[in-house]
Amino acid sequence: MNWFYWGSIALAIAVTLQWTDRRRWLTGHFMILAGIGLALSTYRQVSEQASPLWQFIIVGLKVVAYGLMPLIVLIVAISFVRYSYRLIHKEGWHLHYSLLAIVGLLMIGMLGLSAANAIYWQRRWLWQLLGLAILLTAYFAFSFLAYLVACVTTRWGRRVPLTDIIVLGAGLMPDGRPTRTLSYRLKAAAALYRKQRAKDHHEITIVVSGGQGADEVMPESTSMRQYLVALGIPRDVIQEENRSTSTIENLKFSHGLIVKRHVFYHAAMVTSDYHVLRANIFARQLGLPIYGTGARTPWYYLPFAMFREYLALILLFRWSNLAVVVGLSLIYVAKLVNLI
Repeated sequence: MNWFYWGSIALAIAVTLQWTDRRRWLTGHFMILAGIGLALSTYRQVSEQASPLWQFIIVGLKVVAYGLMPLIVLIVAISFVRYSYRLIHKEGWHLHYSLLAIVGLLMIGMLGLSAANAIYWQRRWLWQLLGLAILLTAYFAFSFLAYLVACVTTRWGRRVPLTDIIVLGAGLMPDGRPTRTLSYRLKAAAALYRKQRAKDHHEITIVVSGGQGADEVMPESTSMRQYLVALGIPRDVIQEENRSTSTIENLKFSHGLIVKRHVFYHAAMVTSDYHVLRANIFARQLGLPIYGTGARTPWYYLPFAMFREYLALILLFRWSNLAVVVGLSLIYVAKLVNLI
């Protein structure tokens, strides 16, 4: 197989997707495929031209890599379990806080089954089942890496003067103050407002978007507006959108408020850094000229937030992911029965 050819094709597709609209998860997939193809091409050229000594070193490195792989998987799995435990200890019990622990325990279970089958049972059907599990795990690991890459590429692009800034809500404390996550978004929005005002010297409207939850003492938008005013943002440039309960509604209702003032606009959407990609995807699907910018996330919360966001993307594109899982499973089974 010509890895350089396929890597170049993947890179060309990734660049095309990025150039036409950077708000895509698919760009990350093709970026990684391009990296794999070009890396394998380089490796093949180097190994073919290497001296016998270097060929021996390369083989040794392969053996070490294969031998360390189970240990690396075990360390990652234990890290997932420990992280979930610390997050629950810090934030209190919630089932979704245990998601990474569940993934870690499944990984440990796969390693345990592999070891037990190698030492005691030696069942062929179990090796085949574990092979399918490893294949599907590799696919989801690949798509998670694609999410990480797309989180970066979705922020690359030409910057144009802003007419509006939209701040997405993220919950309130019991006393009505913004949560830490929301406060980071508001601080980022205030900094972006001042930067744009200093550079472009034209008025910019900030739309704070968030309705009132059943356990909240006021609409999120009201608390957000008060917080921005306390940060020194003029009250008259802040507009409240107080009906939304989801990211899609944030965008739809904010768009409705903005077009009443000007039909043609270019807005920045301030949300948490891990959420920028999915929010951008929603904006693209709605056909809105809105592009996300990220605010920092508390460090202890970031791994869980990124994993939860990845699961949300899996559900958003559930049919395409299901098609890939079914396709990989059928190809694997066909290989086992020598149909391919």
